[in-house]
Amino acid sequence: MVDVSYESLLDICVSAAMTSIRNMNYDQIGELLNNDAEKKIDDIIDNISQVRTLPTEREMGLVQNKSLAEWNLSQEPKIEEAKRRLRTTYEEAVKVKDEVMELKEKLNSLSEERSLDTSTALLQAAAQSVDDESEAIANRYLSGEIEVDQFLKEFIEKKTLAHMRKIKADKLSVILRQQQYPQQPSSNFRTSPYLTKGAGLYPQPVSSPSFRQSFWAKVKKIDPWQLYEPMIKNTKIYPEYPTLNLQLDSMDFVPLEKFHSYAHKKARQFEFKVIDSYAIPPTKVILMPEKPDKGKQEKEIVLSTYHRFLRLSEVPCVRLSLYLHLIQAHAPIGIAITIKKQEQADEDIRYIPDEILEARKTELLSLDDPKTRKLLGWE
Repeated sequence: MVDVSYESLLDICVSAAMTSIRNMNYDQIGELLNNDAEKKIDDIIDNISQVRTLPTEREMGLVQNKSLAEWNLSQEPKIEEAKRRLRTTYEEAVKVKDEVMELKEKLNSLSEERSLDTSTALLQAAAQSVDDESEAIANRYLSGEIEVDQFLKEFIEKKTLAHMRKIKADKLSVILRQQQYPQQPSSNFRTSPYLTKGAGLYPQPVSSPSFRQSFWAKVKKIDPWQLYEPMIKNTKIYPEYPTLNLQLDSMDFVPLEKFHSYAHKKARQFEFKVIDSYAIPPTKVILMPEKPDKGKQEKEIVLSTYHRFLRLSEVPCVRLSLYLHLIQAHAPIGIAITIKKQEQADEDIRYIPDEILEARKTELLSLDDPKTRKLLGWE
């Protein structure tokens, strides 16, 4: 490409020089040949526009090359850092791959050594052991050795683990029975009650396609990870309430704030989903003395009621009553507890009106009067 461009530029310059020479008269050509012919020819070549721009283009090319070289040098640290990160990531990937292959080999060896019968028996024994531990925790609570919080936490964990292991053991037993006693295909052997022509002395079976299949083709393939811990869907055992609002009201700010944190923490311990925890402005009531003394200026008494809210969801019905009994038992004196379903009014009370915006709204409504619109020239 460079040679072709150079040749084309050379042709253009020669054509321009020949054009200027053709426009000369006889005397100018004679001067060109007689006196300083080389200088005249150099002047003609220097006056060509393509030749005049060559120094400028050369300087621009040098500047561009220098700028590009400086930019390339500035990118060198970034490239080195990227190469270093790539090398580190590759080494980590190789290490993780080796660990995965090692774990896979270990899993395969364990799968070969341990049968389904042994796994089922071990899982049933583990489930019974955890169930016994949960009963022991209940007995400790009844005897007064542990508190309610510790009892709820440990008992729920143990019972959940015991139920999960029982379900998995039952699932393994079903899979084991299916493998030991596969379902036989239904027979389509049918006979005709009457002798037919060419049938002989005995009825002939009606021809039907064979439904026999290989035993291993019917056995469902089991993932090695599901062999000892089958994947069980986490279904909801008990019905759950929709979104609930727990409202705490009190005239004493400090106990209310502490109890609000306590109720929030207990809700999480009961595994409720806490959607929101917020406060709204206090409700104020102004009181005046019933019989003010004459000559005395009585002061107004302002009583403030503070409000705190907890918005809960995914609340199992069997746990809600326990939760309410617990927080009512620990509620300080003067705190009112209210719980109800979430409504639109509960969201509207969180809005705090802006006095400036309300004033502008009133002003705009006053401008909507027909007389005012006519005076302003709007109609």
